[in-house]
Amino acid sequence: MTIQEVLEQALKMEEDGRQFYLEGYERVSSPLSKEVLKRLADEELVHIERIKEGYNKVTKGEEFAVENWGGIRKPAREYFDNIFTEARKNMDELITPSAQELDVIQTSMDLESKSHQFYVEKSKEVEDGKVREFLDFLASEEYRHYNLLFNTYEYLSNPTSWYYREEKPIFEGG
Repeated sequence: MTIQEVLEQALKMEEDGRQFYLEGYERVSSPLSKEVLKRLADEELVHIERIKEGYNKVTKGEEFAVENWGGIRKPAREYFDNIFTEARKNMDELITPSAQELDVIQTSMDLESKSHQFYVEKSKEVEDGKVREFLDFLASEEYRHYNLLFNTYEYLSNPTSWYYREEKPIFEGG
């Protein structure tokens, strides 16, 4: 498979993912789910732009390059904290998610898992070091997205357990 073909598949996958998140946004009611899906759709758009940037270079016969990695590469903990801070504040007001809402989040997790696997596999196939680095980066992004969705699913399905696990309480004897 050529670099162009890999990038074409990656572009299609990111565009489909963005569209799914935008459609999912309309199907969920929880403010947390809406925020997560909105952010993921926004990040997929950044990925799309970066893939197009690299693709345009390759199709012109130039060396693969992504000039601007801006807008992505946030530490996972910071990413989670920003989204879940408001959810934790309003834990008592959490809208109980419908089965459909949890299905949207679960399907999103499945998409991110498949995307991650795609990038990992294609990274092993390409010889160009810069392309490999870019695909590894995209794989790490998909992994980060999966973790965000997993935390969202866990929070929505059992907020008390999630809060307990995340806060890591200390028990004192006395």
